[in-house]
Amino acid sequence: MNKMVANIEATIEEIKDIAETGTANDKKRLVDFLNSDSPSIVEFAQDAIISTNANSGKKGLIKKLMDVSVSASFSIKLRSNSFDTLKRMSTQNGNFLLDYAGKNSGQYDRIAAELIRYGNFKPRKLPEKTLIMLAGSSDEITRANAIESIGILKLNPGKLLFGALNDNFLVLSAAVFSIGELKLKGMFPKLKEMFLATQDRVVRNMIIESLSKIGGDEVADFFLYLSNNNDRFKLDKIYILKSFYKICFIGDRDKNTSVAKKKLCYRLSEINLKISIFSLLDYEEKDAIDSILCYFSLSNHKKSRKIFKFVFDYYQKTDMDELEYVYVKNILKKITRPKYIMEHIKSLNQSSDLDKIDILIDVLSEIMPGDIINLLDFYKDRKFFIAIKLPLLKYAKRISPTHYKPLLSDIVINYYMEDVSGDVRKSSVALLGIITKDAFYIEKIFTNLLMEKYSDVADAYIETLSNLLNIGRNKKYIYFFIDNLSLRNIKATEYSLTILGNKNRSLNDREILDLYAKFITLRHCKSVPLKRLLAKVLKKFDLINHKGEMSFLLEDDDEDVRLNYLESLLESGEKDSHMLFDFLGSVGSSDIFRYKIIELIQKLGNEDSFKKLVSILRKEKSKMVKIALLQALRGINKEKSDLIIKEYSLSIDKDLRDFSLELIKN
Repeated sequence: MNKMVANIEATIEEIKDIAETGTANDKKRLVDFLNSDSPSIVEFAQDAIISTNANSGKKGLIKKLMDVSVSASFSIKLRSNSFDTLKRMSTQNGNFLLDYAGKNSGQYDRIAAELIRYGNFKPRKLPEKTLIMLAGSSDEITRANAIESIGILKLNPGKLLFGALNDNFLVLSAAVFSIGELKLKGMFPKLKEMFLATQDRVVRNMIIESLSKIGGDEVADFFLYLSNNNDRFKLDKIYILKSFYKICFIGDRDKNTSVAKKKLCYRLSEINLKISIFSLLDYEEKDAIDSILCYFSLSNHKKSRKIFKFVFDYYQKTDMDELEYVYVKNILKKITRPKYIMEHIKSLNQSSDLDKIDILIDVLSEIMPGDIINLLDFYKDRKFFIAIKLPLLKYAKRISPTHYKPLLSDIVINYYMEDVSGDVRKSSVALLGIITKDAFYIEKIFTNLLMEKYSDVADAYIETLSNLLNIGRNKKYIYFFIDNLSLRNIKATEYSLTILGNKNRSLNDREILDLYAKFITLRHCKSVPLKRLLAKVLKKFDLINHKGEMSFLLEDDDEDVRLNYLESLLESGEKDSHMLFDFLGSVGSSDIFRYKIIELIQKLGNEDSFKKLVSILRKEKSKMVKIALLQALRGINKEKSDLIIKEYSLSIDKDLRDFSLELIKN
């Protein structure tokens, strides 16, 4: 094994050496490495060939690749890898292929006609004349390849395709394909005529496939005709359905939001193919499965427990995208009685397959929303069953009748908010915030919040409480949270502060005074996180007029407490920068603290700060602080800062030099 690896590495080194130092003639040898059994060697050789530039023998390499690709005297492996290399080269620039078309008595015409379809051409229509010329070749494979490439590249074939429909099978197939790719609506009558005239099932299927790409009312009418007369044509019913589905939903998706789409959907529902939904088991192709699901989602059905079970089992066992989910959901809505879902879900136990059960709850919430409450009540005191509880809580928000809500709220707050699962608790409190506007539950929710151990669930509690408190009629509960501001319970104080500061609240003068009376009692708090939070939320409560009462926060040992207070003060309307400069010059402050103070000075933007900052810059030793000072000077006055910044752009310190140059550049 080690010997094999060594041989591969040696060969790769040889390839590298040829690519880097070899002559144009030497580089032709790179093609020989494409015959290797090692995928690594082949890939490396391909990369070396493709990266060869025009002045280093690329023309000779292309010639050799073309010769190998068309010659039966070389191995299939070498010919295939040579073709793939040409294909990769053409995706970068395909213009070179045109030089080989019609040359050497047509020796290269077959592969040129095929390779052109992969090419990147400038201008895009450059290969048009060449392909039309190749489509007139005496060789049928060349004609077919050229015609197919015209369709793939979306070029103008002129009248070429009409004549090609009278050619042999290979060319005819390519013409039918390209008509579909080009969406040539004018060719519909001819394709329809050909379909009705032939008994060849393969040709008929090709025509249907092409017509499904063309689309339009005429094609839809024709497909309806075929489906309603299939006893005569004996086509694969799913093939017709799949083609009709493409017209409705796959082609021109952007246009399918209009009345035209509804019209096509209605036509699709009119097709009477006499197929069973159980035919889903016979197909693996996505288009076929999607078309069957779509067809049955549009059709009218009798309620059936058997079909309900089949559709749900099929859904559970199949990976589906969002569109297929919608189809299955619509089928279930049509064939399902609410009791089928209720009985199925209630019959589940902990060993049952609970995967994808959410679709049943989604359906139930639309056909019988009240039953969601019944299921919530059924599972309220059952441990586990998270896969059922979460979608029940998710879709319970659809319940609109007012008389459902008190019962729903009681079940959620008394059971689901007490659930052992953090995810269930999180979903339940989020639901409560949607279905109720009453402050009746605030105290209960807050009590649960104090006991919550997961931060993401606690965040959901805080969001719901903040929203409830923000509703006008619940404003009186502001005092519930103000009264919680106490050193007796730090956690309750932290949460109450967060909730009070979580939204923009309009408080009257009395409430503001009562709030600050409570804030002052926290001056002896030893909890650093609480003091940081307090300093941060002050911005929401008219701090500018109460800064004297809260100045004790400026004396705190924690830099973040002081910084949060200063930020709150600025956001409250403070314009005086003297206090900031006092902190900037204080002894013992960290560089990061001083950096952030400078950012605040810049944010104020006072012109009289400029000279002070320049003076500090001249004496400053910290690189981090110097960078902040340069940034602030540029922010306060661009013109006056230019000379200073240019001076530092010549600094011997690389970081200062680079930063200054970046400021100048921007």
